[in-house]
Amino acid sequence: MFGHFRGGANQDAADEAIRTGQPVKLGFLERLYGGTKEDAENIVKTTKKKQLESAYGSDLARLGLMVDWGESEQSVKSKIFATNQARQTGQEDKKRAQGIQDRNAGFTQQSKLADAGYKAAALQGQLGREAAQDQYLHSSKTQEARYAHERSEGRLDRRHQAELADSKDGLQMQMAIMQNDLAEKRMDYDRETARMDKRSAAIAQLMSGLGSLGGAFSL
Repeated sequence: MFGHFRGGANQDAADEAIRTGQPVKLGFLERLYGGTKEDAENIVKTTKKKQLESAYGSDLARLGLMVDWGESEQSVKSKIFATNQARQTGQEDKKRAQGIQDRNAGFTQQSKLADAGYKAAALQGQLGREAAQDQYLHSSKTQEARYAHERSEGRLDRRHQAELADSKDGLQMQMAIMQNDLAEKRMDYDRETARMDKRSAAIAQLMSGLGSLGGAFSL
């Protein structure tokens, strides 16, 4: 019975330490029931070991790490992270060294193929840039040609409008001159008609006078 109380006292102290993250502390009742700091700490260590094994056991086995199960979870995580980083750095260093060795050896066939691929990609990129530049130049020339055509058409339109205006003014002037000529000719015609009318009247009067004179002689 007493052993049961003692185990419960140790468990309570261990649970409190795990919950708070603080070192094991035994209260008055826990010491009264026979609990000891060492036993409570062993419980804490065993509990943490199970938790850490469950959470990180596979990573520790993969990396071949040995840890003190009394360590904190943060400490275990830090060791796993540091080992992963070291392995990754080692692998990168190994790859870098292998690459240097391959280059110093004159490059392997794979390196040559890769280099050819890089050159092909670079050439393709260059061709793409040249094509884009040609397209830009073509578009610029086409646009400039269109602007030049529009300017030329504009000049032709303005010249045509000016010519039409000049033609209109010239036609109006010619019509005015023709009207003046017609008016003068009409006036000359009217004067000539008036002279002819006077002449006809004079001849008629003369003929009438001659007729009267002839009648007088006949008497």
